[in-house]
Amino acid sequence: MTFNLYGLILGLAILASFQASLWLAKERKVDIKVVEGLFWWVVIGGIVGARLYHVVDKWQEIYSLNPQSAFYIWNGGLGIWGAIIGGIIGLWLGKRFLHYGRNDKGGGRNELLDIVFFGLPLGQAIGRWGNFFNNEIIGKNSEPLFLYESVLNLVLFGILVWIAKRDSSTTVGMTKRGIIAGIYLIGYGLIRFLLEPLRPDSIVWKIGGLPAAQIFSAAALGIGAYLILRKRS
Repeated sequence: MTFNLYGLILGLAILASFQASLWLAKERKVDIKVVEGLFWWVVIGGIVGARLYHVVDKWQEIYSLNPQSAFYIWNGGLGIWGAIIGGIIGLWLGKRFLHYGRNDKGGGRNELLDIVFFGLPLGQAIGRWGNFFNNEIIGKNSEPLFLYESVLNLVLFGILVWIAKRDSSTTVGMTKRGIIAGIYLIGYGLIRFLLEPLRPDSIVWKIGGLPAAQIFSAAALGIGAYLILRKRS
């Protein structure tokens, strides 16, 4: 039952994220075939990255004792920062393998980053309910952190939709490419940074005494700020 629910919810999250990203691609008149061609590269890269993040986190206490269980993804255990890093690597590899360049109708790097990141918070909002059915993401005082993240991700997605719609309502799009990706990174970076102290210490992966999720969140804030503040290109 848990396997079916978790897999179903994960599949729905990926589908919803993809459909949202397709909507933005159509709004920006980006070649849909390019987005569809890169889709599985991003998804596979994201899943591999998410699982690696979790396995490294829990290696000593779980996977060093039973290494083959690292492949049992249906039991839960996906790290969102690993998914983001893996998805970006998948996007980079896909562009090169499929020979998509800046002159294609798929747009440049920042255009594609906007399209990928646009659908992420919607997928995360749905995916967190998979954590609920796997009894994951519960706070140290039994706070429903999965619900907090789900609701906050929906709010973040609403902000991104508002920006995209404002952009498409003008004769010439005014939003600098990379802004949506930057706002996502800042928004989710803040969400995760602020919620991390509520997690039980026993499940928090630390690097140099600091929670790894907060380190990655701080890095996301910096990268997001760069994408927003850099000169229009």
